[in-house]
Amino acid sequence: MRRKKEVDACKRKKLMVKGGKGAYRVCAKFMKRFSVILLVLVLCSAMVFADDLRLVREDVPNKHLVGPHGIYMMLSHYNRNITREVQGYESELSVFTPEFKENILIYPNAIVGIFVVKNDTIEEILPEATTVPQIPADGYLVVGHGRAAVGFMAEFEVGDKVSLRDYTPSITAKNAKEVVIMPNGDEILIGGYDRGRCADEVVIYTSDYADRTYTNEWGIEIVVEDDEVYEIRQVGNTEYMEIPKKGFVISGHGSMIDPFSGTYEGDFIELD
Repeated sequence: MRRKKEVDACKRKKLMVKGGKGAYRVCAKFMKRFSVILLVLVLCSAMVFADDLRLVREDVPNKHLVGPHGIYMMLSHYNRNITREVQGYESELSVFTPEFKENILIYPNAIVGIFVVKNDTIEEILPEATTVPQIPADGYLVVGHGRAAVGFMAEFEVGDKVSLRDYTPSITAKNAKEVVIMPNGDEILIGGYDRGRCADEVVIYTSDYADRTYTNEWGIEIVVEDDEVYEIRQVGNTEYMEIPKKGFVISGHGSMIDPFSGTYEGDFIELD
């Protein structure tokens, strides 16, 4: 499938903090033509997670779309429209059944893939959809945006069997860790969990998300099990990293690549 250039942007403010757990965290933002008071307000607001930019998404339906050979990905929406513009770096996977009576909204700027599923079998694949087909009476539509479309959905073929399964999330807003603690004690802020990775940030992928990361090659990825680095994917490698059931994958992009460049297999890394 031909891939369009992904949009490389990120709205969420990020910090990189060095010096161990007790380090004082500072967020700086250059502001032109604004007063000192406004600058302070902006810096304070940078620490607040907006609904669509929070550390952990808790509005997801806790369902996986499962394909052949054990591949799967979490749904971000079930019989619910995405109501904002989606960018190419994001990963949104939706299912719409005949019970959904509204018009399905799609955002082709992010690249949209659609499966027409009948009797648990993919009957048709629309890899770069600009319109939405009718929901089959004996099935459903799978609609993917961004990395869900060009990564995960690209692994399927017409005739593949698919299913939906429920899962209990292991990562919630209450237990999500906020920083990666490096072997030397440096702390790196986590931008989010189990979602598309945007520019200059770190995302943590757990087995809640998918069987693999399905990210592009423009980031470093580190597989961690029992707080030990098990495998590293360097920038430029197109392989999707397998997410361990009892571990996680650290995925860093842009300015968040260099902090991990000196990491080796066998190093100890933990989240806090």
